[in-house]
Amino acid sequence: MTTVRIPAGWPATEEEARAVQDELRARVVLDEPGPPPGAGHVTGVDVAYDDERDVVAAAAVVLDAATLEVVAEATAVGRISFPYVPGLLAFREIPTVLAALDALSCDPGLVVCDGYGLAHPRRFGLASHLGVLTGLPTIGVAKNPFTFSYDEPEAARGSSSPLLAGTDEVGRALRTRDSVKPVFVSTGHRVTLTTACAHTLALTPAYRLPETTRKADALCRHTLHEATAPNEELAARARADKHRSWGRTLFESQRNPVAWAARVLAAAVPEADRGPELAAVLAMAADRDEWTRGRELFDRVRAAGVGAEDQSVFRIAELVAKVAHNTAGSPPYFDHHAGWDIGPLACRIATASPDPALRARLEAALGDRLPSEDVVRAPGR
Repeated sequence: MTTVRIPAGWPATEEEARAVQDELRARVVLDEPGPPPGAGHVTGVDVAYDDERDVVAAAAVVLDAATLEVVAEATAVGRISFPYVPGLLAFREIPTVLAALDALSCDPGLVVCDGYGLAHPRRFGLASHLGVLTGLPTIGVAKNPFTFSYDEPEAARGSSSPLLAGTDEVGRALRTRDSVKPVFVSTGHRVTLTTACAHTLALTPAYRLPETTRKADALCRHTLHEATAPNEELAARARADKHRSWGRTLFESQRNPVAWAARVLAAAVPEADRGPELAAVLAMAADRDEWTRGRELFDRVRAAGVGAEDQSVFRIAELVAKVAHNTAGSPPYFDHHAGWDIGPLACRIATASPDPALRARLEAALGDRLPSEDVVRAPGR
């Protein structure tokens, strides 16, 4: 599995993304027939998201076009590289999809995207975008018609009808199973629409969706689960510890423990008072790619905190670094219960401070009402 960073200079706004689409759309090739169905390789690409954890997983699965047997596969995981905006979804997916394709051990041949090519409001969907960037022949096979109109094809497999934007044909509604809802095929790059439909039929001997899409979908979902699931070794240690504290319960309820721990640290100390070590920990926590630096930053914070007036703040920063390192899954791990002390430490800071605004910030960051003083003073584990 490849880990992907957001590329430098990647579009950050809708205006920037549309400008890229305008530039690349002129490079789409629509007058090449494309590879013949049933010959060579055909590759499915798909992605799965966990928006709460800011993670996207991509899979590329290469099939023998004649037998539909898997020849090679590769995956990639990265941060979501663009917000959700209809018509600009390719910008959320392209970096990880490219990384998965690059990691393949063989020529992908024709690439089949779970989405659109020409059948796109700006005539430049993921299939076209990916085709232009890679030079590969690409097609889009989507589950729904997006904003376009069509007449129902006849009930028999292989029947089709134009997918229309006004009077322009941008794709076809193609029946891949008798009397089953059609799929929506559009050319991406270097393939005609007729060839794209022929490939789609060759890839659907038993199901509505192409085998390329089915296999890539299963693989990217599995990859996302592996990337976001709790570390099993640490989870086993936690389950073996029978003493449950308020801090443990609070920590284990967080879907994104690193982001939550960082919010608590940010609430505990104003930005102007953080210093370089605390600022570095917060920057690291905000970038999943940097979580592997948790051990390095723990050492820096531990050294900087020696003799500091507020030891509790530095202790929380140490715990944020520990949680990030453990979540990244790079052994040797810190103590499995590192995150359990974050809540109690934050409560002690709030209790000791005369500033009601600080208490309010910490309560909001913890996502839980601050407990009674006897719980605050109890051991974190």
